Amino acid sequence: MKAEIIAVGTELLLGQIVDTNSAYIAQQLTTVGLDLHFKCTVGDNLERIKSTLRTALSRSDFVITTGGIGPTLDDLTREAVAEVLNRPLVFQLRLFEQVSDFFRRLGRTVSDNNRKQACIPEGAIPIENPVGTAPGFIAEQNGKAIITVPGVPHEMRYFMEHSVLPYLREKLGIREVIVSRVLKLFGIGESMVDERIKDLIEGGTNPTIGLLAHTQIGEIHIRLTVKTPDVASAASLINPVEGEIRKRLGNFIFGADEDTFEGVLSALLRQSGLTLAAVETSFGSSIIQTLKGMEGSKDFFRLGLTLVNPDMARPLLRAAESLPGGGELLGEEAAGWLAEGARRLAGSDLGLGLTGRVGKEKGQDHLVHIALAHSRGTEVLEQRWPFAMRFIENRMTKMALSQVRKFLLEARG
Repeated sequence: MKAEIIAVGTELLLGQIVDTNSAYIAQQLTTVGLDLHFKCTVGDNLERIKSTLRTALSRSDFVITTGGIGPTLDDLTREAVAEVLNRPLVFQLRLFEQVSDFFRRLGRTVSDNNRKQACIPEGAIPIENPVGTAPGFIAEQNGKAIITVPGVPHEMRYFMEHSVLPYLREKLGIREVIVSRVLKLFGIGESMVDERIKDLIEGGTNPTIGLLAHTQIGEIHIRLTVKTPDVASAASLINPVEGEIRKRLGNFIFGADEDTFEGVLSALLRQSGLTLAAVETSFGSSIIQTLKGMEGSKDFFRLGLTLVNPDMARPLLRAAESLPGGGELLGEEAAGWLAEGARRLAGSDLGLGLTGRVGKEKGQDHLVHIALAHSRGTEVLEQRWPFAMRFIENRMTKMALSQVRKFLLEARG
C-alpha cells in the first residue's frame, strides 16, 4: 500500500512558511508501516489542486492533504476533493455545531463563512476538530481514500494521533503495535554517530535504527522502532539496544522522546542548586533569551547582559583591569574576562561569557569563544564555523549551554 502527501498553500510555495506538516506526517506513517512514495506542494488554485489530487489517486492508495480547509475563499481543498470524486458538498450540522461551540469557548461569534467548514463530500467520514475550527474528513472511493487534515500544525498533529492513524491501522489490518523511542544528541556529528553504531544499524531488525540530523538545532536523533504484540513488551526489545547505544555515545545523548535540550539543562540547574549569569557581546547569540525562557529560570538565572558597546564593559562589570583584546572584546582572553565579570557582578556560582567575530568574506570562518567561570577556574572553548553556515546563532547558543551541562554532569559525578 502506498501513501502520498499533498501540502496545500501558496504561502508554502513562496517560502513564507516552512512545510513542517509533511515531515511530521511522513514520520507518523512509518509507525503504521505505510510506504510514502510521493510528497508535493500545490498553491491555492482549484484547478491545480484537482490535477494534483487526480495524479495522486492514480498512483497511491491513501492521499493525505494538509491545509486548505479553512473558511476563506482561497481555502479550496474540500471543493477540489468533491469535484475530483464527483460528489456534492453536503452541510453537516454536527460539524457546524462543533465549530460554533469552539468560537463560543473563545468568547467569539461564529461567522457565516465558517458554515463552509461544515461541508464535506457526500458519503465522506467526518472528522471533528476539538482543538480548532477546521473539521476534516476521509473520502473513500474505489478502495482508495483521500484524508484531509488542517494546515495548523497543532491541529494536524491532533488529527493524526486521534483519527488518521487509528483509521489507517484498521484499514491496513495492523494487529501489532509499533513503538518508537528517539534518543537526542548534541555535540557530535551524524557521521561520527553512524561510525560508532554502524553495526547496530546494519544488524537491527526489531528494533530498527535510523539516524536523522536536525541541522537547524544542531541535534542528531536516533530512532529505535519496534513491532510488538502490545506496548508492554516493547521495552524488552528496545531497552537492551538503547543501553548499548548509550554506552557507546555517553553524554552526547542529552535526552529522549519529548525532552528538549533546554528542558534537560533547566532540570539539571535546578537540581544542582547553582546559579548562573551570562554576558555576551552583540555578536549574535540568543543565550540570554534562551535562559530567560527556561522553566524555573528565576531559580538559577541571575543576570543576562549584552554589551553592544565595549566601552561599557568596565563600568557595568565593575572591572578594575583594562579590557583585553585591544578593547574590542575579542578572543579567548576576552571571553574569560566576560565570564568572570558576569560571575562577580551577579554573585552567581557560574558565569558565561560569549564573544566572537562574524566571517564576512568567503573563506573567513565565523569565530566564537565561549567561557565558563566557576569556583575552580575558567574554561574557554573556541569554535569555528564555515563562512556560509546557516543557523550559527542556534549552534553558538546551544554550544554555550552544553558547556554548562558538561560542568553540571561532571560535578554530579
